[in-house]
Amino acid sequence: MKGVTLIELIIAISLSSVVGMLLLVIIVNSAGLFYHESSKLSEGLNINDALSKIRSTIKQSNIVAASYASGSTTYTSGSTQLVLKVASIDSTNNLISNVYDFFVFYLNQKELRFKVFPDAASFRKVQDQIFSSSVDSLNFQYFDLSSPPKTVAPNLANKVRISLTLKQKNGADFVTNTATSEANLRND
Repeated sequence: MKGVTLIELIIAISLSSVVGMLLLVIIVNSAGLFYHESSKLSEGLNINDALSKIRSTIKQSNIVAASYASGSTTYTSGSTQLVLKVASIDSTNNLISNVYDFFVFYLNQKELRFKVFPDAASFRKVQDQIFSSSVDSLNFQYFDLSSPPKTVAPNLANKVRISLTLKQKNGADFVTNTATSEANLRND
């Protein structure tokens, strides 16, 4: 009966080591690719959610307000801030005539923030939410309803275009997603 020689054993161990290293490299690269792709998917969902929330808020708003003051802070509609005037609601979610709440979207460092300032007669609650914490840029543009639409002052707008760019660190790289959307105001 012939046994395994030392040279055959060394060759078998070397081949096993090479195959093991190749498998390890494949697994590590696959995990990195999975992380990178899931990060891009997550950021894409984040940008779509943020735009969807802004669009739905614009659609329920009466007008774009020129500004709103809360204590010592004044929010002014412009290219990086949006102040919306929205009809207040009562306890059964019916609109209250001639009473308004204010919604504000703005960029605070890298955070897309949303605040609600309800009137004293309103049943809306005060809110201060962060829609995204990886915003690279935010831009609001204001248009009328003519065809083609013309740029107007915020308080004369019938339509608002939102451009949002999110930038997230992914390993040594950055993943950047940009999206644009438009919404018409209620204008009643």
